[in-house]
Amino acid sequence: MAAITSYKGEALVGRSNYIEWLKEASLFLEVYGFMPYIDSIEKNLLSIKSLYYTNSRPRSPELAIKYLEKETEYSRNTKRALGAIKSTLSANNIDSLETIAHYFNKLIDASYKSFKSADEYTSYIQSLAIYLKELGYKLPKPFIAILLFKGLSSSFDAFSSRKYKEVTKNIKNIDITKLISDIISKEARLKSDTISSANKTTSNKIPLYRHYSKRGYIEPKC
Repeated sequence: MAAITSYKGEALVGRSNYIEWLKEASLFLEVYGFMPYIDSIEKNLLSIKSLYYTNSRPRSPELAIKYLEKETEYSRNTKRALGAIKSTLSANNIDSLETIAHYFNKLIDASYKSFKSADEYTSYIQSLAIYLKELGYKLPKPFIAILLFKGLSSSFDAFSSRKYKEVTKNIKNIDITKLISDIISKEARLKSDTISSANKTTSNKIPLYRHYSKRGYIEPKC
């Protein structure tokens, strides 16, 4: 059986750790999409689907029905988890200008250089946008795109300029997922170019023996 992904974040104590708890829990919900209970007792059905289905069809009509029943129950419990989070929001009166400012300021200040990778950087911005959405303040896609571009380093300047023109053509329907994928891919290319350049520089520093025209032979020692 495949490994079961479950939430292992910090337990919710109360208002004192609510914001940090929400950050971790919301990101988990967004990435994995399934969390039937806050304490993650239930199994992710995708991890056991192979017990009921082959690659193309159910193993039997009975197993297909059983899987559908489990899927229905799992979906219901997932909604309960989301409901619990929203109830906590209401009970603790978290919907305040101070809380909204907390997340919005983090979005404004987000910088690619503060993270280990483009994946971490873009995930951070996505998660903050999710928190605001949960509070009832969904950011328009153009705003998210602007924030993603804003925090990139100067090495992305040419990429950003080209992408700005590209997304402007369909500004009301910007594909944020594709934009993030393009940013991550660009980072990979930049790193690859840096490594290639470093290897070329190292190769050029190896002495050239004039007689044999081969690198690595030092003429005075021949």
